[in-house]
Amino acid sequence: MASERKERIAYNESAFRELNEMLERDVHRGRTQSEYAGFVCECGDPDCDDVIRLDLETYESIRGDSQLFFAVSGHEQLEAEDVVDANDRYVVVRKHEDVADIAQRTDPRS
Repeated sequence: MASERKERIAYNESAFRELNEMLERDVHRGRTQSEYAGFVCECGDPDCDDVIRLDLETYESIRGDSQLFFAVSGHEQLEAEDVVDANDRYVVVRKHEDVADIAQRTDPRS
């Protein structure tokens, strides 16, 4: 069973993912896959307002797995997720098993 803090992190990240899905659908529609678009950091901090620029192909590859989220480098919450990919601008994280159900249930694409 996940701690209350880990669950809160998972729900916060899911809320940012939902916002990014709206941005992708309503703002970035019509861009080519190779164009960069601005998305909000999907870290667990509800006050974060950092923006990450991703090409839409990368965005779609991350969205293909409900357990994956992206965040500004240094914003990862290692108590609730593991870094599975990183570069100088952002990290991709995978939720831990004890909060995986939250990520799955809140996935707008499920």
